[in-house]
Amino acid sequence: MSSTLSQPRAEGHEDAAGGAALTSRLRETRPRLWRKRWPVLCVAAVAVLALAPAMLRGVPSNIDLWNHYRLALPLYDAVRGGDLSPGWLAESSGGYGDPSFRFYPPGAYYLLGATRALTGDWYSGSLVAFTLLSILGGLGVYFWARASLTRQQAMWAGVLYTLMPYHVNELYQAFMLPEYAGAAILPFCFAFVERICRRKERRDVVGLAVSFAALVVTHLPLTVIGGLSLLAYALLRMERGKRVATVLRLAAGAALGLAATAFYWVTMLAELTWVRTNTTQADLSVDYRFNFLFQTFSPENMNVWWMNFIAFATLALVLPGAALFARGRVKRRGVRVAGLLFLLAFFMATPLSRPLWAILWPLREVQFPWRWLAIVSMAGSVVAASTFHFWTEKAHGRGRPLALLVAGGVVVSLTLTFSHVVREARYLSPEQFETTLRSIPGTPNVEYWATVWAVQPLREMSGQVEAAQRTVNINSWEPERRTFEVGPGARTEARVRTFYYPHWRATANGQALPVRAADDGVLLISLPADAVAVELEFREPARSRVAAATSAVGAVLIGGLFVFGGRKRKREGDRR
Repeated sequence: MSSTLSQPRAEGHEDAAGGAALTSRLRETRPRLWRKRWPVLCVAAVAVLALAPAMLRGVPSNIDLWNHYRLALPLYDAVRGGDLSPGWLAESSGGYGDPSFRFYPPGAYYLLGATRALTGDWYSGSLVAFTLLSILGGLGVYFWARASLTRQQAMWAGVLYTLMPYHVNELYQAFMLPEYAGAAILPFCFAFVERICRRKERRDVVGLAVSFAALVVTHLPLTVIGGLSLLAYALLRMERGKRVATVLRLAAGAALGLAATAFYWVTMLAELTWVRTNTTQADLSVDYRFNFLFQTFSPENMNVWWMNFIAFATLALVLPGAALFARGRVKRRGVRVAGLLFLLAFFMATPLSRPLWAILWPLREVQFPWRWLAIVSMAGSVVAASTFHFWTEKAHGRGRPLALLVAGGVVVSLTLTFSHVVREARYLSPEQFETTLRSIPGTPNVEYWATVWAVQPLREMSGQVEAAQRTVNINSWEPERRTFEVGPGARTEARVRTFYYPHWRATANGQALPVRAADDGVLLISLPADAVAVELEFREPARSRVAAATSAVGAVLIGGLFVFGGRKRKREGDRR
């Protein structure tokens, strides 16, 4: 009996002991979780604070704001109407339209549309998008640096990149929104290249494919610069004995990323000769030959003059780490490679690299050699953060004066950034911003994306369609499909308020009607003498459907590799 009665008490003691053990484990786990999370939270907090001036004063404004929202607004409307990938910007140039959608990467505009749908208005949605990109960029550099540095050092890398003068300038002064978005994505590409060079995880291939695909559909110049930088980084980072396997994984990641984005770049490359870009009446302000760092210090070339200032502020922030790198104090191989990348990027931004620009055609299309400051900022942040412990030790020892001098340089750089780049930016209040957006629809297109057939000035039109003396009745007028009826009369050509583009097709009673460009580039449709009901459609060619199918296959392969690659790794772990 006594043994029976004592059993519950023993079980109670065991339960109490188990609960105490569980509580103890939880207490031990919480500090570990906090040690892992607080650096990430610090990077995110600084990234949010970097957007505080915009949140308090308004959306930063520049001439590029007009260009980006002239694409974001109609893209948002098209997506709401069920067209996820429109091919023609119909409202541009007073309704004549242009093919901007086919050439300018849409990634940043999809993000703006998503945040606008989330917040309910463009002003709040834009600030949310900017903040997300700021956080993403800081965490991307943290993720890259974490492969070679401690959590605290990686945290400083993310913080430094968030506050880098060029990165801040991308948004506050220049409003190069797609580049700002691309600069938030590219660090993840470097991080996954680093992981592929060190490990054999299939999911790292997936990470490279996804991040590279996101870069391609976000910003073309940074894709070119980033692609060359990733190639150089990979060649320097590969380990002996693993080069073949590493090359295959890197190639697989890049190929999957390109396949997933074929819907965009196939069309862009195939039709690039149909738009002006910078070939007609070349604009010297966007000619690479006049935009190298330090080639002039004259304020007459404002682009270079301002970027020289940004470059000096960047060097003040990064130079302490670069100095230790030059003295061989940096031992980790990943950081040394980042240092070499820093030097390469800075070289490419100066006139010393002019011969390479003359040889490489895609590089010339970047227009501004100083765009390499984006790579300088990323790699420089990693190198500078790796020396944080060195300067901390100096500050507590005999090297304190030198450490204070270094800290002073950092303070001066940050002060210049926020006193000039941020404080002197032009901000739009909610009312001013909405007024600006309302003025955008119907404005002239950007000259670079005008069709090669379009010539100014245009002949004025009295309506949407003119057909000499014949009557015209408009039935519907949608961005990529228009229908109208033309009464009987003499054979003539109908002049349509739309710029000619080879994908416009006109039919009447199931029969194709010839179309061509007028002398000023406006669409002309040949009409028979009989009364006709004309249907005008913008039809994608067969290659667009093939490219879309390729993108779908690429996305499926990426998803499959993510799912099954993870399962294989889990099974291998179970066997161990």
